[in-house]
Amino acid sequence: MKKKIFYTLFFIIFVLQFEVLSQNKQNKYYKPIRFSIDGGAKIPLESTPEFNYNFGAGANFGIVYTLNQTASLEASLKSGFSILYNSSNNNSVNMIPITLGIDFYLYDKDFSPYFGIRPGINFLDNTMEPSVSGEIGISYKKMKLYGAYNYMQAGNMIEFGIGYFFRQRPCGCFPHTE
Repeated sequence: MKKKIFYTLFFIIFVLQFEVLSQNKQNKYYKPIRFSIDGGAKIPLESTPEFNYNFGAGANFGIVYTLNQTASLEASLKSGFSILYNSSNNNSVNMIPITLGIDFYLYDKDFSPYFGIRPGINFLDNTMEPSVSGEIGISYKKMKLYGAYNYMQAGNMIEFGIGYFFRQRPCGCFPHTE
């Protein structure tokens, strides 16, 4: 029984690796790794004694890896720097987010809507806050517009912004080499 489970798991892992690593090798234009930078505004939705801020702004830098041949599923690792402000107390706090995300693109075209989820950690001055973000957006070639809802125990935020990819999202629509 244990051997059957072991062989089944081994087979599943082997097939998944083959799918990810084989990618789209016959396509000379296909490069699964790309870098991104994005920036935007953050609007806290609630105010607590520990999290009393009105608005914020920040930028992120990330690495994105395309997981499948049709370029519809991507994994990303992002980190950045944000500042949250409180206009009434005239104070601010630095926030360093680190997230690991999965995005699903609806079309394998230049223009494509997408949605994703990003669990992560936000470092707010001397505290560490786990977070989960849900993001929706549209991408066109090397650009993207997005909106996100960021859930943290200290306080929730809405984020929106614009991003740039240093390489266009790979797609299966390029001509194949022979």
